[in-house]
Amino acid sequence: MMNKWIDLSMPICADHIRWHADITKKGRFAQGDLFEATQLQVSCHAFTHMDALSHIQQDGYTILDIPIETYIGEFHVLDLSAQITDNFAITAQVLDAVFPAEPVSKIIFKTCWDTHYSYNSTQFWGNAPYITADGAAYLADKGLTIIAFDFPQDYPIRGWLSGTMEKPLSKHVTHHHLLQKGITLVEYLCNTRKITGRTVDALMIPIAIDNADGSPCRVLIKNKE
Repeated sequence: MMNKWIDLSMPICADHIRWHADITKKGRFAQGDLFEATQLQVSCHAFTHMDALSHIQQDGYTILDIPIETYIGEFHVLDLSAQITDNFAITAQVLDAVFPAEPVSKIIFKTCWDTHYSYNSTQFWGNAPYITADGAAYLADKGLTIIAFDFPQDYPIRGWLSGTMEKPLSKHVTHHHLLQKGITLVEYLCNTRKITGRTVDALMIPIAIDNADGSPCRVLIKNKE
């Protein structure tokens, strides 16, 4: 049997502990309307999404400027699932122990963080593992084009639960070391427990939004035979 595509996307929902998505209906069959059309208003940086450089840099490139080849193809899996605990620091040393010896350009983290806590809980956001500054610098030197995370990867993200935005940008280490270098970030994957090997084929497709600094993203992977 051929391997099936697996969805690693966090569904957009109206009732979420971190974001508000306004999801309404225009038209109702019960009222005799010919069509029902769902209306959606949500941040381009909520739920599973992709970041473009203009997210952190004035006049930086936008979502439509990212080459399609960047987010389609073979991704190498960094499996930390056996090590992850609350507030686990993912340092350069931790990364070096699992990073492939061969050159790679696309990686996906497998921490299975959503098996520890629901992504709609304060613990998921407040107790998350995180990339340290030296860990982000380590990744920045690996010649990567894209990194996908299944946990809130910058430590200050947890402060957003209370409306706190830490400055400067350097505290948001993956954005500072990676996105600022032109490495595409895909954030807030789930279901990575379904990844079974060292590599996967992946489609990480952002919505085509003109002049956008980010975009909701559907992430689909297929395990290798």
